[in-house]
Amino acid sequence: MATRPKATPRLVGDAATLELELPLTQGLSPSRPLQAWFNGPEGMVLLQEPQGFAGFLAGSLRTLSMEEVFANVLSGIRSGLLAVQHPTGRRTVSFRDGQVVFATSTERWERLGSALLRLGLLTQVQLTQALSRVTPSRRIGQVLTSEGLVSEANLYSAMTYVVREVVLSLFELEEASFMFVEGPAPMADVVKLPERTRDLVLTGIKRSEVVARLRRRFPDDMHAAVGPEGALPGDERLFARLADGLAVSALRGAYEGGPHAFYTWLEEAVRGGNVAVHPAEPPPAKTPAVEGMAWELLSAEERYNLLLSLVHRALRDAGNDTDLLRGFLDAPPQGLEDAYAGVTLSAEGRVDVARLRANLSSGDEAVGRALTLEALDAFVSYALFSARNVLPPDVAERLSNTYRTLQGGLA
Repeated sequence: MATRPKATPRLVGDAATLELELPLTQGLSPSRPLQAWFNGPEGMVLLQEPQGFAGFLAGSLRTLSMEEVFANVLSGIRSGLLAVQHPTGRRTVSFRDGQVVFATSTERWERLGSALLRLGLLTQVQLTQALSRVTPSRRIGQVLTSEGLVSEANLYSAMTYVVREVVLSLFELEEASFMFVEGPAPMADVVKLPERTRDLVLTGIKRSEVVARLRRRFPDDMHAAVGPEGALPGDERLFARLADGLAVSALRGAYEGGPHAFYTWLEEAVRGGNVAVHPAEPPPAKTPAVEGMAWELLSAEERYNLLLSLVHRALRDAGNDTDLLRGFLDAPPQGLEDAYAGVTLSAEGRVDVARLRANLSSGDEAVGRALTLEALDAFVSYALFSARNVLPPDVAERLSNTYRTLQGGLA
């Protein structure tokens, strides 16, 4: 996930300012100051409050789902604007008395021009020409109708289609922040959708379930290539990208459309033999170290020495002082002073087991070996504890897992 821009408080004398990183300043104007809703040191919400402001609801999809946000608007029969910011853009939905009346999106495939192309109401050449005539005071719809390229009825139908698709696409989002600002219902740019908002939410929930199922079927690292039936008509540009094969995540990035459109397209293309998919190849296995081969054939003493050498190597590779292990030999724990008297550590981090065993020899070979293993276990426990304090967590965890594995059969 990309790093989020920050807002940093600056205190100078009796005054305080809030320094915003550039991405947070888009759309802000010094002539329209923000009103702050302060929630203590945990944070604050800054709002450009519309006339007739009644309240707001803000959060992220990690705490409230999109259906819960819509349920709040529906149950309160609220009017206002829902703004949703996500990694690839921004969408807004306008409500009047709990019903959706308009929606906008920064995604190119959710703009009016793309919808007119998709519905077959306009050609690409006509759209390009119309866009060249758009000005700040003359929008694309006005150009299209005034020049007879699209009828008023078809324009309204396309706009209704766009609004519906923008709303449904909100339920496909996995990560986003939202803010609903309650206020007067919009009077301009209002459309009547073919279904009530409650039914639209149910459709959105079903769509999100389809997307979740297809995401599991086609994970991001799955490999996609051109299938035996070749390219689908109209998708030649996309299939050209598949010539050498692509991960599903890369193919998704090249597709012009939202998650639901992409995954349903992919499912149909795979079913029709136009796209072939294969599970991601597992990463090549690392060549095991010589001392790690067939560890189950090693003696108990050799297993402990193997782990000590792995800890020693991890410390060295991480740029840490390997003398950390020698500290145990310099000052053994109470009760192990005689056991480790004169015991040394090799350059690879291995203990002189012969000297350790000689120190603990009592005439009974079984007892001597048991005491040797106990002393080695104490050294290994010290090594793992000390390594956990200085090594990256994932490295330390792997060493601990190796310790548990090497202990297999020692009991």
